Amino acid sequence: MESTNVKLPKQTHEIFSVMARGNFISSNGTKDGMNRLYDVINNPENFDNLQAYFNVIKYNIERGNNFFYFAKIDEANSLIEKKLETFEKYIDIIDLFASMDNKITIGSRFRPSEIAEECNANVRLKQKLQKIPLYRSETLSNKVREICDLMTRDSFLDREDEQSETYKVLDAYSYLMDIVNAIAVYEETGNTDGSTGGIIYN
Repeated sequence: MESTNVKLPKQTHEIFSVMARGNFISSNGTKDGMNRLYDVINNPENFDNLQAYFNVIKYNIERGNNFFYFAKIDEANSLIEKKLETFEKYIDIIDLFASMDNKITIGSRFRPSEIAEECNANVRLKQKLQKIPLYRSETLSNKVREICDLMTRDSFLDREDEQSETYKVLDAYSYLMDIVNAIAVYEETGNTDGSTGGIIYN
């Protein structure tokens, strides 16, 4: 990608590489300089120039609460429905996190072992963890680790410390909660006509 008629920040290619993969850029992300990229986009002049530049290739920069992401312009309904199915796997994860004694929310720091220990001591939480459908680990600790790996890959968590396995919840987590809530509402309405009920998904 090359600059044409607008003055683009030098991080333009890096920003594109992150968000074109479907990832988020959060203000409290520290891995790979995410907070620095957030500040670049958040600059009003940069934002306008980047928006105009990416619009040419059918991407729109969307602003959330302290995070940015790409949305495709004129995205096909079939792709929207596929993304809905992708986020559906998070419903049980969000439910588990919200049910912990120390609820996991934006800015929280935790270790997988802490979640596993609480689940092991609480039958209700253990059942919630065990019913999460995508994981077949033999131990609770490994199951939580796999969940954390998934959420890190999707840019909702940062692994701050490799040795202690400490994770931090990023600002983009609020987007995930909004989508999961929207899916729940969507399913409760029982739409049968194949429409997405006007909900727009990243």
